[in-house]
Amino acid sequence: MSPTLEDIIKKSEELPALPKVVHKALALIDDPDSTLESISSLISRDPVLTFRVLKLANSAYYGYSRKIATIQEAVLILGLAAVKNLLLTVSVYKIMNKKVAGYILEKGELWKHSMVSALIARQLAQRFSCCDPEKAFMAALTHDIGKIVMNHYIAPQLKEVIAVSERERIPFQKAEEMILGFNHAQVGGGIARQWNLPEELVEAIQFHHEPLSAQINPKLTAITHVADVTCMSMGVGLGGDGLLYPIEEQALQLLQLAPADIENLIAEVVDSIQENEEMLMVN
Repeated sequence: MSPTLEDIIKKSEELPALPKVVHKALALIDDPDSTLESISSLISRDPVLTFRVLKLANSAYYGYSRKIATIQEAVLILGLAAVKNLLLTVSVYKIMNKKVAGYILEKGELWKHSMVSALIARQLAQRFSCCDPEKAFMAALTHDIGKIVMNHYIAPQLKEVIAVSERERIPFQKAEEMILGFNHAQVGGGIARQWNLPEELVEAIQFHHEPLSAQINPKLTAITHVADVTCMSMGVGLGGDGLLYPIEEQALQLLQLAPADIENLIAEVVDSIQENEEMLMVN
């Protein structure tokens, strides 16, 4: 019997999850009664995590002129939302920077697609004031986390999905639904909920191929969708998805974006990628 969506999400508990210190730190950041000192102290107890967070905090991406030397400085200077993203970035890197054969992605390709999508989402949110830039970054960074779990547990079935997608010329997630009864975005939403991510992020991940289904924060889901498809159009992490699904016109309308805005953004993002190599190579 083929596994159900619930089976796959349950199985995902066996995979490497977010480190305990990251779980605790994310909970502290979301706790209005916590202090900057308690958050900084908790993160600083993990030397490897501290090193990676500070490496990214000092990258060109954040553009801070003076060197950030401690976690407490990072929290004070960059803000809690940015530090939350840094924690998630260094944690997700370990999970996603691997070969994902079921989606025809070599090692590093899924990570690069996720990271570039996150850069696009953040830039869109900043420029057009569509939604919170740090939330946009986090949603786009994790939007394809379901692919890791699908690849790990049902790789043989994904070969049939690839064949159907290529033969019928339909988007990969539609072929997943035809063969499996669910898609990687739905699996990703389930994983995000297990990680106790906010429901608006769960929704953005779950509906990044169906942005019009979002109800909690439609703009966040729309920007995640637009960032994903834009990244694909740049040729970053195509894999089995290819270019078989366009940007939803209504998602652009919701964000008050024109196709020309996306074209201009692509040129800027290419420069941004070159400036932000540190974000692509976390270790």
